[in-house]
Formats: sequence, C-alpha cells, structure tokens
Amino acid sequence: MKRSANRLLLVLGLLTALLGGLTAGSATAVNASRWAIINYQTGGHLTPYYYGKNDRDGIHIWTGYKKPTGDGNQWTFRSVNGGTQIRNEKTQKCLRPVRFGSQTRVEQWECGSTPEFQWRLTSAGGTYKITSVSTGNVLTPYSKSAHSVVLLEEDEGTQKQRWAINALN
Repeated sequence: MKRSANRLLLVLGLLTALLGGLTAGSATAVNASRWAIINYQTGGHLTPYYYGKNDRDGIHIWTGYKKPTGDGNQWTFRSVNGGTQIRNEKTQKCLRPVRFGSQTRVEQWECGSTPEFQWRLTSAGGTYKITSVSTGNVLTPYSKSAHSVVLLEEDEGTQKQRWAINALN
C-alpha cells in the first residue's frame, strides 16, 4: 500500500512539474523521490565535491561527471516555508549560498529552514531555473564544461543557467 501511495505521489509530482514547473507545492508531493539535477549546457550532474563521500559542512558543489555516480549526485526536494529545500541523498546536507572572495558559491550545509536554504524552481522550456530565495540569483556553473564549481549569478537566461531535473526512482 505504501509503495502504491509513493508511486501515486511521484506521478502527481511529475505531472505538476511538467504542467507548471516544479514549485514548492509540488516539491512536497515528490518528497520521497530521488532526482538527478543535470546542467543543460555541460551535461554535468550537480554533485558535492568528493562525490558525497565527505558529509561535513562547507563542501562546495560542482557539476560532476556526465553520468550518475551513486547517491552523491542524487537529490530530494522538500517544501520549507514557501521555498524548496534541495537535499543531497548521500550526505543529507542541503544547498546554500556562501561568499567566496568576490563570488557566491554553493555549498552543502546542515539543513535549515531559513531563506538561505530555500530555492525556487521555475520551468524554463523543458528545463529549470534554480533560484536562491536569499540572493535572487540562479545556479550557474563557473565554466561551460563539466567539472566546474557552481556559483550563483544574475539570471541572464543562458543555457548554462538551466538544469534538467530527472526522476531516478
């Protein structure tokens, strides 16, 4: 029965994502599902540095290999205070922005419910724009190739700033 209910929630969540974008409301519906977040231009999977083998706070996020590497690049979404929390399946840490010199990078950190841990996922032509609630900027790889650190930058509408979000289960 629980398995059927989870499948129903997954189908409802996917339909919501396809019809209107993955929003905070639909994130609640697919909470138990695991997702790959893949950069549209680089093909790299969103991954904590060390592929999730290090669960300490402060590990930078990057666009890793162009293929799944286990739980290290699998993510869950959860609705929190009107935003969406993005949690790594392996480390159980959440994405958050952090200042690094003149840039704002993205790192993993013990999950919280404050705006720094909240994201908006907006449909953008079959892909998604992932926007930080606290900064208003979007997830962007530093370079146009895989294996690039992920920053937050102003939304310029480029392919580099778009992400595919694919269900894994």
